[in-house]
Parts: sequence; structure tokens; C-alpha cells
Amino acid sequence: MSRTNAPASTAPRVNLLPRSELERRERDRLGATWLRLVIAAVALAALLVGAAFVWNVFAQQRLAAEQAKTTGLLGEISALSEVSRALSTERDLIDFRAESMGSDIAWADVLNRVQSAVPPGDALIGFELTPGAAPAPVPAAADDQERADAASRAVGLTGTVTVQSGGPENMIPFTEALRSIEGVAVSDARALSSGEFYQYVVDITFDQSVYSGQYALDDEEAAK
Repeated sequence: MSRTNAPASTAPRVNLLPRSELERRERDRLGATWLRLVIAAVALAALLVGAAFVWNVFAQQRLAAEQAKTTGLLGEISALSEVSRALSTERDLIDFRAESMGSDIAWADVLNRVQSAVPPGDALIGFELTPGAAPAPVPAAADDQERADAASRAVGLTGTVTVQSGGPENMIPFTEALRSIEGVAVSDARALSSGEFYQYVVDITFDQSVYSGQYALDDEEAAK
């Protein structure tokens, strides 16, 4: 005998909760939603405040580091100012030395040149020579030949030399011999009688090749 299943009941469901209960539950749900929103807002505000605090601490540390760096740089600048003043003083001293000693003469070389022209039997008995102006600065890239050419074009030493001789016949040969010496630009002579000896005084001019060049500055050094 077969059994037939009865059809499922399709009776409508009825909410038997009173309206006041439904409204209370709705209020509770809204309250919970607002509470979650408030908690989230408080958490976000706390997060922002914490981030701002951390950023402020970081900024303060960075500011302190930069201030320490600035203080260190100021100390270095102060130290460098002392070095700068020392270098400036050194530069002034070098310039003063170049100005006052630029016309330094290699005197032994000058006298040897003059002595080499004195005729046998005569004697160099005196000289009065005055250095000229300091040499003009030459380009730093100038070679030895260019420096020598510049020195040969400038007056370096002028004055007189006096030679004692047994007679006036050696005056002209001595003058001509001087003119053939390197560095001698001009020479003229006049004879003076002095008892049994003759003395002849020679006006002489040397170019700046007789300068020692020890204190000369080139154009780059002079421009510093």
C-alpha cells in the first residue's frame, strides 16, 4: 500500500512581536552602529595624534641634528677664517718681499763679469751700482727663453765701475770688452789722472738678466 506525502504547509508567518519591541531593537541596532562609528573615530583620532607625536619627535631630533651640524660648520668656518687670515698675511708678505727684493742682484756674478773684462795689469778698484725696478711679472707658461728675452729688454742695474791702470790706452779696450759681456746694455768711459796711475770710470748699465730671480712672481702669482 503506497503512502502519498502530504504537501508542505504554506501558511503565512506572522511576526507576533509588539511594535514597541521592534522599535527598541531598531534603536539598539542604530545605537550599536553609532557606537562603532564613535569608537572608529576615536581610534582614528588617536592614531592621528600618535602619528603627529611621532612626527614631532622625529622633527625635533632632525632639528637638533641640523643645529648640531650648523654649530659644527660655524666652528669650522671660524677655524678657516683664522687660516684665511694667515694665508692673507702670507700673501701680503710674499708681495712685499717680491716688491722689495724683486731687484735682488747676483752680485758675485756681476763683479765676475766686470772683472773678466779688465785688461791684464789693470785693477778693478771700485764700483757704484744701483738696482733698477723690480721685474714685471711674466706669464706662468713662459719658457726660459721667453723669460730671458723679457729680462734683456728691461734695465736692471746702473752706475759706474772704476779701474786703475798704468795708462789711458786700456780704457777703450776695456769699454769694448764690457759691451760684449752678456747683460751689459751700455758702457761709456772717462779717464781721470791720479798721480802715477790712471783711473778710468765707466758708466755701465746692465739689463735684468743680472737679477737673481729668486723672489720674482709670475703673472698668475701677482694676480692672486
